[in-house]
Amino acid sequence: MKVGFILMVTIGVLMSLWVGWGTYVIYGIERPQYEVVERLDKKVEVRQYGQQTWISTVGTTDNASFSVLASYIFGNNKEGQNVAMTAPVITDGTMSFILPAALSEDSAPTPNGQPIEFTTVAPRQVAALKFSWMTGSKRVKKKTEELLSVLRERGIQTQGEPFLMRYNDPWTPPFMRRNEVGIVIESSPVVN
Repeated sequence: MKVGFILMVTIGVLMSLWVGWGTYVIYGIERPQYEVVERLDKKVEVRQYGQQTWISTVGTTDNASFSVLASYIFGNNKEGQNVAMTAPVITDGTMSFILPAALSEDSAPTPNGQPIEFTTVAPRQVAALKFSWMTGSKRVKKKTEELLSVLRERGIQTQGEPFLMRYNDPWTPPFMRRNEVGIVIESSPVVN
C-alpha cells in the first residue's frame, strides 16, 4: 500500500512537471502578432499578419532541417550570437523559423556555412485551422482538407500551397500542443 502511494505521488509530480513545461513553452516563446479579421467557423479564422523575416532550409527529413536552423539560432553563426527561438515552426516542403520581430535579414547574424535562406515575408492574410495532439502526415492531410473545404464553401481564393505551423517542442504534452494548417488567401492590399 505504501509503495502504491509513493508511486501515485511520483506519477502526479512527473505529470505536473510535464504540464508545467508545456505551459512554459506555450507562454514563454515569442510568436508573431496578428489580427483576427474573420472567424469562418469554430476552427478556422482569417488573420492579418505583418511583415516577418524567416530563415529556411530544405533537408532530407524534418529533423535534419530543424538541426540546421537550430544550430544557427543556438550560436553557430559567424557572430557566435544566440537568436531567440520563436513559434511557430513552419513546414511546407521547406522548414522555416520566424526570426524575432527585432531582427531583419540585415541585422541577423550571418550563417556559418549552413544552407539557410533569408526571406522577408510581406504582410498577408492567412486562413488557419487549429488542432492539437500530433502532426502525422495523415492527420495533417485531413486537417488541410478541412481548411480548404471551408474556404471553397465560402468562395475564398487561395495563393500558393498550404503549410503546417507547429508551436510546441516535442516534449510538450500532446493534449497541450497547438498546431495549425494555413494558407495565404487573396485579400485587398494592406497598408501598414
